[in-house]
Amino acid sequence: MMLCRFSLNPPFLSTVLFLRKLFLILVLLLFVAFSLPVSSSASTDEQIRKVVKFLDAQDYQEAIKLLHDLQGRVANPGQLHTLLAVAYLGRGYQLLSSADLTASGESFQEGRRYNDEDIRLWQGEAMVRLKQGRYAEAVSLLDQAIGFNSQNASIFHLLGQAYYADGRMAEAVDALTEAISHGGGEEVDKLLQKVQREWQVEQDMGQESRGHFQLSFVDGKQVAELAPRILETLEDAYTELGSELAFFPDIKVPVLLYLKKDFSAVTNSPDWAGGVYDGKIRLPLGGMHRMSDQLSAVLYHEYMHVLVHFMAGRRAPVWLNEGLAEMAGRRLYSPPTHHLQRAVQREGVLGWDTLANPFSTLPADKVLLAYEQSYSLVNFMVDRYGWHKIPELLKSIGKRKPWQDAIADVYQDYGLDWPAILREWQASLSL
Repeated sequence: MMLCRFSLNPPFLSTVLFLRKLFLILVLLLFVAFSLPVSSSASTDEQIRKVVKFLDAQDYQEAIKLLHDLQGRVANPGQLHTLLAVAYLGRGYQLLSSADLTASGESFQEGRRYNDEDIRLWQGEAMVRLKQGRYAEAVSLLDQAIGFNSQNASIFHLLGQAYYADGRMAEAVDALTEAISHGGGEEVDKLLQKVQREWQVEQDMGQESRGHFQLSFVDGKQVAELAPRILETLEDAYTELGSELAFFPDIKVPVLLYLKKDFSAVTNSPDWAGGVYDGKIRLPLGGMHRMSDQLSAVLYHEYMHVLVHFMAGRRAPVWLNEGLAEMAGRRLYSPPTHHLQRAVQREGVLGWDTLANPFSTLPADKVLLAYEQSYSLVNFMVDRYGWHKIPELLKSIGKRKPWQDAIADVYQDYGLDWPAILREWQASLSL
């Protein structure tokens, strides 16, 4: 959760990957024992053994290449289809793990050409669409998987997450309830309770939609009149910030305006939080009855979190995520950075290892310093080295490269790594 100012959590991905590896080994044993295609030569037999070795070693690319070569050399190419489906399945999950979403989705689709009844291929592509923010497509894929197996708890769990991300709360409750009835565990139950708690607050909200945003709000004349301005401002943020990062996701972002007490109950956020992005933008109403520079800044801030999420996942250090969000908001409303100025004078800036982690762990009196310090560094990086480096950095982090290493790679043409950038930033503070 990114407080004030994040996190679509992919469904039990590490567990799924482990189960996939285990299942593939079992499948291979069965294939070796019972279903290898009858070959016409000793050479073909040897190639089949190589395929099995590649699959067992999770070298799916080589397995796929060899299997396609074998298709023209065996009497019945259809006998290879199940192995091809398994190879594309494994490759799809490898690519998903490395955040190559386009190639991952294509691999799952290709696998279904050879075995469209393997629900893991439907589930894999649904995970890709969920991570891309294409929630309706994920729902469609999972509905088709359920047609092949209506007793699978993990499919209903993922379907519940897709409905929830899409703001379809009643359907999310139904899907998660179904997952529990088929053996879904504690993780499913926690999500169901969360969805039910939020739905109780949200089901009576008014709604308005525009472009890439779906706004839900507590009914009231003043808020209803403000809703179109909020959506207009968010669309402006979509255009402006997308231009800065050269990224325009094809998504529909849920945005929810709560009463202060409901905001605290739903998000469980600290008192200083002025907004949350956790896959949905959530804002407390407070005295929000007219569009102001401060409100516009908050909306820009939160939408930057959306972009960082879809470009880097949950791997971006918090200082980078919040620094970019502060840059976005401060183009509309930019209060002075008094806390940073005092910290610099007293040599009391916060450690960057600390700022790589959620600010909710900080003492309340250090939170404003954390935001100002993050803003200062990111603004320095953009001003000194250019906006064009930021998308490169986010994408590199999104591909699972440690952020310090990603910084060294992206800024190597400046002869800089993370410590060098810090030294240049610190020197700029004394100018």
